[in-house]
Amino acid sequence: MTLPALSEVLARADRLMHRDGRVALCQIVRTEGSTPGKMGWKMLVPASGACYGNLGGGAFEAMVQADARAKLRERRPEPEVKRYYLTEKAIKGEPTGMVCGGMIEVFLEVLMANPLLAICGGGPVGQALAHNAILCGFDLLVADDRPEFRRPELFPSGTLLAEVDRDYAGDFLQPVRKRELFAAVVTRCWETDLAALASILRQAPERLAYLGLMGSKRKVQRVRAELGRRALDLEQVPFHGPIGLPIGGQTPGEIAVSILAEMIRSRRAEEEMNEEPVSRSRSPRPPSRLRSAPASWRSSGKSGS
Repeated sequence: MTLPALSEVLARADRLMHRDGRVALCQIVRTEGSTPGKMGWKMLVPASGACYGNLGGGAFEAMVQADARAKLRERRPEPEVKRYYLTEKAIKGEPTGMVCGGMIEVFLEVLMANPLLAICGGGPVGQALAHNAILCGFDLLVADDRPEFRRPELFPSGTLLAEVDRDYAGDFLQPVRKRELFAAVVTRCWETDLAALASILRQAPERLAYLGLMGSKRKVQRVRAELGRRALDLEQVPFHGPIGLPIGGQTPGEIAVSILAEMIRSRRAEEEMNEEPVSRSRSPRPPSRLRSAPASWRSSGKSGS
């Protein structure tokens, strides 16, 4: 039996995380007696679609896949070692109904991508926001209809650059719609702001955690009214407008700091609200830093991406 190399497993995990935001890695860490799978065998289990790798097959592997998908549904999954008995009955652990007679322990871990920040508008504020967001652990996507504001050298290494038209008519979020998504609309005028917001609402990303619009209260009210005329409702999403904490920022860098501060406050507040009481004293585990650009997008192309 040919098993995938570790590099192949990690490369596939990277692609699945960029598609879905998370994937379960299952690895055999202990065996006793007669078992179909051996120490070190690995399998990747996505939330949907085919698994990758091999743990030995049969009812045992199907049970591991079911346990991994259950863990993927948890909001903040913790790593776990599960024991499976390849017998019809078991005193401890889970029986598989098999008759091999051995025992297997599997380490289940959910690998999670960084939250992704989609910036609509590659102007000075968008550029400052991108550079500061990297320091805060975000992956980046920048969308703009102007080629001069999608130049790779304007943004951090690894930034995904999405070409859109002035109406943001395309589904530029489609490849990442399952990711934990933060979106900042900081385009050059209220018409393109309106188009970008309408596009995000129309695409309905599954895990939209934050949506913000830069501008005055008057501008925000006008955009809200125009969206209402299009039967698009901001009340059903985590909308922030005007965007950012009111710290009096005026320069692009200061505005970027205020926006990121609001995003971080929103994210951490949600995490604390969903944590179990027994784990409130623990610091949150940083997400995985694995990243790669979907083939349909152009990366910034700098070294180190």
